[in-house]
Amino acid sequence: MITRKLHSLPRLLKNVAARSGAVSRRRKRVITAFAEKIGFVYLGHVDQHKDNHHIIRGLTVSTDHQDDNYCVGSFDGYDISLVDRLDVYTDALGRNQTHRWIIAEIALQQPRDIPHMFLGSHQSKQDAYQKLFTAFSTLSAVPLGTFEPYAAEFTHRYGLFAAPSHFIEAERYIDAATSRILAAHFWPMAIEVYQGSLYIYSNSQVVSSHLLDTMLKNGLWLAKHLDEHDTETKLVQ
Repeated sequence: MITRKLHSLPRLLKNVAARSGAVSRRRKRVITAFAEKIGFVYLGHVDQHKDNHHIIRGLTVSTDHQDDNYCVGSFDGYDISLVDRLDVYTDALGRNQTHRWIIAEIALQQPRDIPHMFLGSHQSKQDAYQKLFTAFSTLSAVPLGTFEPYAAEFTHRYGLFAAPSHFIEAERYIDAATSRILAAHFWPMAIEVYQGSLYIYSNSQVVSSHLLDTMLKNGLWLAKHLDEHDTETKLVQ
């Protein structure tokens, strides 16, 4: 039963996209205007199996996702990709679940030693982030407070996840001061650092110029913070 459903996912994606035609057109208008404003190249729909382009990976990547409104460019010295991703997957109970994301990927400049980290809601293992924790079963909630206390605004909103061997490193990158900024300016977006890239995820049903500006501005701030921290660590060593 589940096998048959998995085979039908590409068709389900097309059906979902067709049913949300008006919404998709609005999203396209907003994203194309944003790309033009900041000088990005707008590529539109891309096929991960046929087109020669950089695939935005991270927690939402799958063999069946559909990518629309794909844009690439450089801003403030960073290479950035932006995509409107639709994915349908079958959960453990055999039910089809649909998720739509706006994702910004920022290539870090000092990526080598930054561990895999994820920041999401405390319910993330049970909802849209299920695939991440299935693929990376060692990701666990970091027990915060090794060096200093974290503000309740952050701990109530976000969980920081990493492999147990990287708990200390994760707290050094996302320290208490950084966490306060994340809680105030990134919520409810999810954040992932993986294989040299920073991913900012928004599953907002309404895509606006303000949302895209926020993802770009805040994402660049965090990318610089991670890069500067990595450089400072190397200098100390």
